[in-house]
Formats: sequence, C-alpha cells, structure tokens
Amino acid sequence: LRGLALHVSHTRVRPSTYERAIMLLRATRQTKRGITQIPNKNRGFSSGGAYRVLQFHGDGVGPEIVGAAERVLEATGVKIEWTRMDMGYETYERTGHVITEDHLQALEDTKVLFKGPLTIPPGKNPYTEIRGRKFTSGNQVLRKCFDLYANVRPAKLFPGLKSRFEDVDLLVVRENTEDVYTGEEKWVNDDTVEGVKRITRKASTRIAKKAFELAEKAGRKRVTAVHKANVCKQADGFFLDIARDVASSHPLIKFDEQLADSLLTKMVMDPSEWDVLLCPNLYGDMVSDLAAGIVGSLGLCPSGQYGDEYAVFEPCHGSAPDIAGKNISNPVSQVLSGAMLLRHLGEPEAATRIEQALEKVTVKGGEYLTPDLGGTGTNTAMTDAIIAEL
Repeated sequence: LRGLALHVSHTRVRPSTYERAIMLLRATRQTKRGITQIPNKNRGFSSGGAYRVLQFHGDGVGPEIVGAAERVLEATGVKIEWTRMDMGYETYERTGHVITEDHLQALEDTKVLFKGPLTIPPGKNPYTEIRGRKFTSGNQVLRKCFDLYANVRPAKLFPGLKSRFEDVDLLVVRENTEDVYTGEEKWVNDDTVEGVKRITRKASTRIAKKAFELAEKAGRKRVTAVHKANVCKQADGFFLDIARDVASSHPLIKFDEQLADSLLTKMVMDPSEWDVLLCPNLYGDMVSDLAAGIVGSLGLCPSGQYGDEYAVFEPCHGSAPDIAGKNISNPVSQVLSGAMLLRHLGEPEAATRIEQALEKVTVKGGEYLTPDLGGTGTNTAMTDAIIAEL
C-alpha cells in the first residue's frame, strides 16, 4: 500500500480506477497467511527467462528429498535454472573441504540457495576456515558470510495427520547470527570451557522489525518475545528492551513477553494460543523444533533464512543418515521449503498450489504418507501423489 501511494503521488497523470485496482491487486497478491513471503528484490533470470537458483543437495537423505522437491517445483510450471554443487560433510570426507570459495561465489551470483540438510557430527566436526575467518560448520559459513539474520520457521498442522492438537499455525522468527551460536569458545583450564553469548542492538533490532513485518504481511495478530531476562539480565534484558521499543511502532499488533522455559510448557498444553514467536538464536532453535513435534514431525516444517540480499531455503530437520537410500524419507519439509522459495521469487500462486496439493495428500493417508507420518508409503509415492494433485 505504501508503494501504491508513492506511485500515485509521483504520477503526473492520475491513474484510472482500473489501473489503481490492478496495482492494488498486485500488491495484495504477494502475501498469504501461513508460510510467509519475503520478496526477493535481487533475483536473477537466465537468458531463457527462468529463475536462477543455486542448489546443494546436502548429506544423508538430502539428495532424495531435494530431488523430490525439484520434481514438485517443476510440476508447478515455474521455470527454474538450477546450478548444482556438492557441499557438506560427505564432500569433506571425499575432498577435505565442507565448503569452498566456489560455493560462496556461486551464491553471490544467484542470490538464492535451495539446499538439503547437512551432517554435522558432534565433537568430530572440523572447523571450516574460509575468507580469513573460522566457522563451526558449513551452515554457519552461509549465515555469517551472507548475513542471513532472519531464520523463519513456520509450523502448521496439516489435515489428516495425527496430533494431540487442532488449529496450530505458528511462525517462529529466530535471530540467526549471534547469541551462543557464534562458535566463540575457549578452554580456561583443563576443567573449564567458556562460551560467548553475544546480543547486539543491530541484530536484535532488525530481527524484531522482521517479526512485526511478517506479522503484518501475513495478517497475524500477535508477536511474543521469548527470553530469559530473569537470569540473563543484561543479555536477554537488552534483547527484550529492543523488542519493546520496536513493538511501540506497531500498535495494531499485540505484543507480549514470555520466559523461554515456561513457553515450552505452555506450548505443549495449548499451542493454538501462540502466533508469532520472536526469539534469540538458541531459544528459537529449541522452540521451532518443539513446534515441529507439536504438528507431527520435523519432516513437516520448512525454513527460510533471509538477509538483505540473499536467501537460503532448507528443511528444519537433519540429514538422517540412518534412513538414507531407503526411499522412506519424508519429502514434505523440503517441498514446503520449495514453496517458500517460490514466494521469495514472486510466484505466490504456485506456492499456494503446492500447499493445497499437500493438504489433499495428507488427508488420504496410508500408502501416500511416509512412515514418520504414520503411513506405509515411500518418498517416491508421496512425491508422486503431490504431483498428481498439482
């Protein structure tokens, strides 16, 4: 609406009622409650008119679920030109590098990445050094080098799936660059390790603004800041103060605060009470995983990581190497991450069609669902069913 008003105010010849209606329609088509679109102002096109997107298939079940999602995206009719590269722990074991300068330059070129999950073994994981900096994982390289500060994780209950609850539609907005996930740790002596918890004004302000922006665009009514300011009085207290300040600029959105530990209890008692959850990095990681369990499986929840110029879309779950190659991996999280990708590219209708097709498949159940969803089907069977509904 702001863009429409600006356009009208700078147009010498007043647009007709029809022209204004078309502009308004184009503006309002960009958003829909649920999995939220953050439009990509930097998307590129190939010479053939297709969207140019970088793809890393990842580790474990990554290749099979990324392949499934690619088939679903193709079935929508949206043209995507993929740049495919290997990247991850399996690549490290083969080549000695988790991620290289070539990967970073490829993302700088396309601006958008669609990736599968990565294997990060606890304790065994090698540090990654690139561009003069040291990182704990390939994922952290992407977040830090491309300043992907907003990790947006929807958790919505699909019809037909078993759950203790009804009407669950959560949106976790997680700060993605700091808190205790900076990887800054050191041994003080043989018996003590210290880690850094960093909260800054810049990071806290922009993630709070993003949460309210998403709430307004998706027609949501409430933003809850998650914290432990009763214990981390300075760090979480600072985050909370900034959230309150940002909230004051959005009077139409209800704002409240909730201790992180008691939030977890309240979520498992009545998750429908909550709407948008604004979290520092660590709490957001935990809250989003709990939200996924509430709606039935991590395999149902997508994620989008956004910066000002770049975006990365991937499933919420890990690489599940124990079931890799068995054709029983759940493709839904990757498929819905593909829907978020489409909205980011400016294709909301195609994204909605995927979500509607998926709802029809989950209602069918049985042979059309993978074992983690209580079905007897395979990755291929579920993917085929989604495509058939499309």
